Parts: sequence; structure tokens; C-alpha cells
Amino acid sequence: MSDNIEESNMIKIQRWWRSHSSIKNLNIVKNYLTNNLATADLQDLSNKCHSISKTCSGDGAGLSGGTLIDMLLCSYFQNKLPEYKEHHVGESDMKICDIPLSQKKINGKSTVALDWSKNEKDGDREHFSENLFIINLKSEQWWKNKPIESKSKIKVKYNDVIPSGIFLVDKQFCKYYVKLTKNNKTDTLIESQYLYLMLKRSMTLKLYIALPSSNKDLTFNILNAFSE
Repeated sequence: MSDNIEESNMIKIQRWWRSHSSIKNLNIVKNYLTNNLATADLQDLSNKCHSISKTCSGDGAGLSGGTLIDMLLCSYFQNKLPEYKEHHVGESDMKICDIPLSQKKINGKSTVALDWSKNEKDGDREHFSENLFIINLKSEQWWKNKPIESKSKIKVKYNDVIPSGIFLVDKQFCKYYVKLTKNNKTDTLIESQYLYLMLKRSMTLKLYIALPSSNKDLTFNILNAFSE
């Protein structure tokens, strides 16, 4: 009897996810990116991002490098994707196929924030209001074993390598399973354990596009980025 009840509950959960999650929209985005970004485009994007990261290294350079890469991604997608446009509303940074997305960039094991601000007036606003578009520039094994204090109730192997690539993450999953924390810069911090779960889920649902390793040593010079 208990097995039948458990199976019935699982079917109800699957039906709920099909009607309430944004996986359908994310598949639209994934298919559009796959059809419009050739392997050569992804290689070029990887080379340029790594060039900026290499140039902006050292103490205090991470923030400036991240900003430059965000600007590069915006310009690159505008040039390559007719259905891309900037859309800075709430947590959204852009739209692809008219679907709002919150863009995040990481370089291997990391933490991210929904926004880098501390505002008590925003304490009651909805979080994970948009699906996430996460670009990881570095393939890396985040833990050799599991984290010392595993905070998630989801059973998952923590010793897998997270590859470089584009990860599309369902906002509804995040609302239910990701617990936000705080630090001195933000009240909406996603710790590495939860970020790992988000990326693993993206890969499981095949909402992931591989990004090749850099294969060309480009020199980044901001003066050459200007044009009339």
C-alpha cells in the first residue's frame, strides 16, 4: 500500500512540475542557442573570455574582469543572436526568444548572488523571479568528497567535475530547493553547494551547452575595443 501511495505522490509531483516549471521555455532557449551558435562561435567566445580573465588577474581585478566579460557577452550575443535583447527589469538581464533570463558568470567553483546589494526594503520581494543563464568558464572538480556540512536534502554526488559551458536553470526548482544566505555585500547569496545542485540539474535535464577550452592565446587591449 505504501509503495502505491508513494508512486501516486510522485506522479502528482511530476504533473505539477510540468505545469508550473519553466523547463519548456528553457528548452526553447537551449534549442535556439544550439541552432544559432556554431562550434566556432563558442570557441571564439571562450578564447575572448579567457583573454580578459588572464589580463584582469591579481588582487582586486576579479570584479573589473567580470564586468568586462559581462559587457563582452552582451555585445557577442547581440551580434550573433537576432532573438537576444537586453532586458534589465528586476532580476532579468536579458531576453532570448522573448524569455527573460538572469545572467551569471562563474569561473569554476564559486558563489553568486541574485543581486550585489544590501537593501532592507527589498527583503520581502520575490526571489528567483526569472530563470537563470549561467556561464561557467572553467571545468573543475569542486570537491574531492562531499562538503563538510552538506546543507541540501537532495542526495547528489559532490565529487563530479562541473564542465565549462552554458547552464540554463529552472527558477521554480531554485525557489523550492535553494536557500539564500547573506554576507557583507549581498542578502541574496547562493553558496557553492546550492550552485552545484543547480548546475547538476541543468545537465540532467540536458539544458546545458558545452563551452570548449581556450585554444588560442589572444591579447586583450581595451583601446582596440572602441569604434566610431
